[in-house]
Amino acid sequence: MSDSRDLWMVGDLLDAMSGSNIPNYVTMVIQEVQAWLSSVVSEDYAVDPADITGGDRQLSADLEFLFSQLEWAGAYADVLPVLKGEPKHEDALILSIDPILLEEGLRMLVDHAALFARDVCRRVWLVSDTWVTGEVLPYLPHIRALRERGTVVHFMLVTPWDYSEIPWNNVIRK
Repeated sequence: MSDSRDLWMVGDLLDAMSGSNIPNYVTMVIQEVQAWLSSVVSEDYAVDPADITGGDRQLSADLEFLFSQLEWAGAYADVLPVLKGEPKHEDALILSIDPILLEEGLRMLVDHAALFARDVCRRVWLVSDTWVTGEVLPYLPHIRALRERGTVVHFMLVTPWDYSEIPWNNVIRK
């Protein structure tokens, strides 16, 4: 990254988006989320007509199954919303997938990093299948405050077909 924390060069953005700085366990979690999302959007997946006509984004997919498949990541990070016990890792992994809306994921991120794990948390990986600028903007001051305390927040946007880090952490201006 460039010498200034507030100035990113094109190469810095491309490096962040390439995923070269993502720990292996995060990549493995993302791959499992992608597989789950793929099963949700596959031709074999039957959508309940009530889910469509109601206008809600409440798919009938088994999110509990996904979370149970990701329990192994608890050896590397505090995994939310399924954290069991006290926060103990420098890394936190926030799953904001399908019914766990982006705003709820952002709230979990801030609560965990700033309140519940403030003495141990140094990196947060928010894994989400959604990016809504209007929901993210109100949390930018929180992300800035976490950065100033030394906690780095990574936003991983995941689709069934690919993923990318949205390089927002170091472009947040004071």
